[in-house]
Amino acid sequence: MKHQKQILNIALPAMGENLLQMLMGLVDNYLVAQLGLSAVSGVAVANNIITIYQALFIAIGSAITSIVAKSLAQKDQSAYQGYQNDALSLTIILSLILGVISVVWGTTLLKLLGTQNSVSEIGGRYLALVGGGVLFLGLMTSLGSLLRARGRVRLPMYVSLVSNLLNALLSTLAIFLFNWGVEGVAAATVLSRAIGTLILAKQLKLKVWDWQFHLAIDRDLLRLALPASLERLMMRAGDLVIVALIVTFGTKVVAGNAIGETLTQFNYMPGLGLSTAAVVLTAHYLGQAKIDQIRQVEREIYLIAVLSMGVLAGFILLLGPVLGRLFTDNTSALQASQTVLLFSFLGTPVTAGTLVYTAIWQGLGNAKLPFYTTSIGMWLIRVLIGYLLGISLQLGLSGVWMATVLDNLFRHFFLYKRYRRYIG
Repeated sequence: MKHQKQILNIALPAMGENLLQMLMGLVDNYLVAQLGLSAVSGVAVANNIITIYQALFIAIGSAITSIVAKSLAQKDQSAYQGYQNDALSLTIILSLILGVISVVWGTTLLKLLGTQNSVSEIGGRYLALVGGGVLFLGLMTSLGSLLRARGRVRLPMYVSLVSNLLNALLSTLAIFLFNWGVEGVAAATVLSRAIGTLILAKQLKLKVWDWQFHLAIDRDLLRLALPASLERLMMRAGDLVIVALIVTFGTKVVAGNAIGETLTQFNYMPGLGLSTAAVVLTAHYLGQAKIDQIRQVEREIYLIAVLSMGVLAGFILLLGPVLGRLFTDNTSALQASQTVLLFSFLGTPVTAGTLVYTAIWQGLGNAKLPFYTTSIGMWLIRVLIGYLLGISLQLGLSGVWMATVLDNLFRHFFLYKRYRRYIG
């Protein structure tokens, strides 16, 4: 494959960075577990909200990567500088909004999710600190996107590694040496991200006095960033409804589904990394008007995504009974987790297609089409058909996951057909 090395040079560091960001939350949960069930429950629920924030920043990061890579390919330095300023301004604006929500309404948000008062109070304090300092999560994501667009694809991963190691060290000291509890863990997370932000900013040679914050964000950047962010929000909102459907099947099924999703999240790592490569390379070759190269990159990325995700999903499916027992010995829960692993494996080709072609459309400068497609697929297929199959036809968890595969099937082929028509 002609572009294999180029693709993997971008995708592998992106996979590593995504994995490291996910591990930061897991480290916090593990260390907080030493403080009791209320603490670990509160931090876990708060981290679910932080994950939504992170999804928004990742969506904005994809838009930044696309538009900056295109401007660099066109050798338009003035446009690049403008997009860089606008990207950082947009990140700061969103961070301030999310920060205020976390500080003022953090505890209320947790209570709305049905947590007990003791859990809400602890989780609210953690969310107020980590969410209040979400600016550094946002800036790390955006600065990393700017570096990837400039070809420095490994540096964001190395900085994430440093940030994670620092977080683990500071969190451990906060709990076992200083007895600062949940607040200490939260402060360690924010501080480690702040240091990561400073390292990335220095590598980009950003100087505060050379940068001007402004509310008037470039229209092209907004045209990509807003639909991409809404697409992520639509996915999260739909996931909440799906969880509500699964709750009707009983606590054991809910637990099994949670275990299965915990294991299958690793299946998506190759696809997410390859999606980053798809955005960068598609935008790069679009800027150079090399349509044939876009066609070749698209085919190669999809093939690599299917193979890598398929092998990983198959491996986890085979080891499912063993891995599941790390979480529970309940037979019903283990059976439910195997159902999730099975459908995740069977749906690999269309899941890979959904990830790759969403990224390619973002690289082409059209984030609205994936947003519309996700909205239709999530609510008319995944939720509606999931309800009909899972509850009305009493297929249970299998019915819900059948609808999930159908949703990805629809989105994959719709985005692919439109892409073929657009690219010629």
